[in-house]
Amino acid sequence: MCFRPAAVSLTNTCPQCGAECALDLETCPECGEKLPDVPSMPGAPGAPGMPSAPGMPSAPGAPGAPAAPKAPGAPAAPQAPDGAARP
Repeated sequence: MCFRPAAVSLTNTCPQCGAECALDLETCPECGEKLPDVPSMPGAPGAPGMPSAPGMPSAPGAPGAPAAPKAPGAPAAPQAPDGAARP
């Protein structure tokens, strides 16, 4: 996928005469009209309201000690073979 940033204008347009003015000017050099404030660049790093980048994940902890082995169960009672006499 290709990332193309949004088009960003590096000039400010005079509301009175429509002249393109540099961003650092406060008044239009053509007509002297006060230029509107320039909004901050959207998505600029460190801009207010911008979420911060996620931090590094913490290192995994050491594994715990293994559990004790389970005790063997009691042996099953012997079964009489089929067809044998029952007491």
